[in-house]
Amino acid sequence: MLEESEWKLGILLNGYDDLKTNRVKWISNGIYTNKWFADPFILDFDDKQITLLVEEFDYSIHRGRIARLAINRESWTITDCKIILDLETHLSFPMIWREDGHVYVCPENYQSGGWNLYEYKESADSLEFIKQILPEKLTDATLFKDGADYYVLSTYEPTPNGSKLTLWKSDSLFGDFSKTEEKSFPENIARNAGAIFLHEGRLIRPAQECNKSYGHAISFQTVSIKQGQFEFQEEFRYYSTHPKYQRGTHTFNTYNGLAVIDVHKLRFPFLGGLYIGFKDLLVKLHLKKPFEIK
Repeated sequence: MLEESEWKLGILLNGYDDLKTNRVKWISNGIYTNKWFADPFILDFDDKQITLLVEEFDYSIHRGRIARLAINRESWTITDCKIILDLETHLSFPMIWREDGHVYVCPENYQSGGWNLYEYKESADSLEFIKQILPEKLTDATLFKDGADYYVLSTYEPTPNGSKLTLWKSDSLFGDFSKTEEKSFPENIARNAGAIFLHEGRLIRPAQECNKSYGHAISFQTVSIKQGQFEFQEEFRYYSTHPKYQRGTHTFNTYNGLAVIDVHKLRFPFLGGLYIGFKDLLVKLHLKKPFEIK
């Protein structure tokens, strides 16, 4: 409870370039004061409105759900929030995959024991279950296509915030995925922070830096692929620049030149800070083992 986070969204009008120059439009929650939104993916946008899919967390429910948000581009305020997927288990990170005119969504739902594919139905404004992609407790998994090959990149339980990234491969989005590779990093920068994107001819993977805590920063890594083998090299690390939400950041996504990010702070900064400091002291004194916050 004392370690509970509160998240805020930000829009970058010029995508990745704006992140490096700290040009972020921070979003107001408007009337939605008893909840926060994180793990944003861009569904659509025009001159007046930006539509996102996000994790919605209502303090009265205390469980993540997938929501569609509407953001007014004049006031930079959330004007509408609709829950489009609500299960008995926690949902987050609604990764969007577009193919053949369809919009698919693969939210994190590790508590269910699997990673599932849904299709977003615009007319019904809802998600329709299609199939389970992998029977694994994946955490912030993403899809990527190289030629005719589909890849799933993810960390998973019991070490979701560690240094090992696992890849699975299939010849079809709807086919069977098999484990093909494991990549180890020299620090805890394996967990995805968003989908791989193309920028100035380079493939870039946003990854979470979890050295100090979950969602501490974002490691932007160039991606190279040779004969189906992936290599990652960090080119930039982003720390939250928000004056109040400085505890961390853990999601970045881009679509058609626009980008979105999230940042967070402790919901109870004073008491939460004291509690975390006390816990860190116990770890240093070897009286308590460190643990990962999901």
